[in-house]
Order: sequence, then structure tokens, then C-alpha cells
Amino acid sequence: MTRGYTTPVTEISEKDFDALVTLALEEDLPAGDITTDSLFGSEEICKADLHAKEDGVLCGLAVLPCLIRKTKAKVTWKPVLVDGDSLSKGTIIGSLEGSLVSVLKMERILLNFIQYLSGIATNANKVAKEFPNLLILDTRKTLPGYRKLAKYAVYTGGGANHRLNLSEMAMLKDNHVAKAGSIQSAVQIVRNANPEKKIELEIDGLLQLDEAIAANPDIILLDNFSDSDTEKAIETIKKNAPGIRIECSGGITPEKLKFLSKFQDIGVSMGYLTHTVKFLDISLDIK
Repeated sequence: MTRGYTTPVTEISEKDFDALVTLALEEDLPAGDITTDSLFGSEEICKADLHAKEDGVLCGLAVLPCLIRKTKAKVTWKPVLVDGDSLSKGTIIGSLEGSLVSVLKMERILLNFIQYLSGIATNANKVAKEFPNLLILDTRKTLPGYRKLAKYAVYTGGGANHRLNLSEMAMLKDNHVAKAGSIQSAVQIVRNANPEKKIELEIDGLLQLDEAIAANPDIILLDNFSDSDTEKAIETIKKNAPGIRIECSGGITPEKLKFLSKFQDIGVSMGYLTHTVKFLDISLDIK
């Protein structure tokens, strides 16, 4: 099962977070760190271990070298683990060695990135592990500027990526269909204008199903369907149009996931993966 409708975000590079790191530094250190600068000298050195304080999945380490470079810190990063590795309480992720002042100034920023992205990866991992036969998809419900990082974290945790942005794949909803006049017209208009792009069609009831199948989109999204209607729709699509992918969304509860897990190759999109995130508890122990 491919873990994404378009090209999944399997890696990130500095260009994906350079502006965010710059903004974080400007936000946190507009005129230096008055506490650290008052108490510590530039000659003082330290070793700081980055370690987990709870179970989870690691994500976001690529930000560290960028942060060190931008702060011109006289610090060396020595990783022990890589993104995607499992964490348990006490696991050492890596260590920073060098200027104590530099480490203190970057501590909160590096933890914010790594805790946030590891929290997303951990969220995705829990659901993907519990329901391995479902394609657990993210959404575009992400913080501005963090879209690619958040989707990378979902993929790192074992989840799958829906479209990265509005330019990557078409998604027809009720207002688009209303403008076109019908489901078939909406699909055909978009396909004629963008023949190389995938098209997803959202429907909200069984009455739209026959026309949706006839329009032959790449994906049919069953939005807020009851369990019984979901089962009918899946059986109908698989029987009459096996080439069309099926996705379920809206009010996805643990009970709904258990119900959907009896089907094979069904996508389930969950905004929860990225918009309801608890920072994973990771600490920097400075010695």
C-alpha cells in the first residue's frame, strides 16, 4: 500500500525550515539572552545530553545543524539516533558539546522543534500500528509554515500523506459540484484542465454514489457516513469500480477505526494527527 496519494514527504532539507529557524531566533533572542549573558562567560564549556522522558518516535533532528549554523555556535552535535527511531524513558538521542552560552541560548528553540515533530510522529505511529491495514492519512490542518515538517513527521511515524497543498491534487467538494452543475461535470472540467493531476471527489450520502462512480475520479471520499452506509458504499465501489480508491473522513473515533479496519486498502484522513498534538517529553540535560 503506497503511503501517500501524491509524492510522500519522506525527508526534509534545510530549505524546508530555514525561515522557521530564523523566525524562532528573532522571536526568542531579539537582544540576546540577558540572563545567560549576565552570568556565564564565553569561555565556559559543557556537554548536554538530549534524552527522552517518555515513549515515542523521534523526529526533527535535521533542524539542529541549521540552528547551530545560524547562531554561529561553537558547538558540536553528536547524534546517537536518527528520525524514526523508537524512544523510551531515558533513551539518549545525542549530545551537544561546546560553548555553554550557545547551548543555553538554543535550548528552548531546539526542544520546541523536536518535541513538536516527535509528538506528531508518535501520534501517527500509535494509530498506524494499531490499524496496519488502513492508510492513515494526514490533512492540511497544520500550522502555517510547518506544513512540510508536519507531514514529514506523520510519514516518519508510519502514517501517510494526503496532498501537500492545493496545487498538488484536486479535491471536489459540494460547492465545486454546485458551480459545475453536477458531479460528472465537475470531475470532467477539472480533468480536462489538469489531466496529469489526481482528482478526489467528496460525497456525503449514498444518493450521490452512482454518479460518483460514473464520474470515475481517482478517489472517492465518504464524508461523515454512518457505519452501515460506509459498508454499502465500500462494497459498491469495490464491485463496480475497483480502480477507484476509497477514503473515509469526518468524526473518526477509535470505534470508527475498529469498524473500518475490517476493510482492506481504505484511506482514513485524520486532522487529529497534526492539529491535536502533545509535545513529546524530551529534555536537554546540561552538565
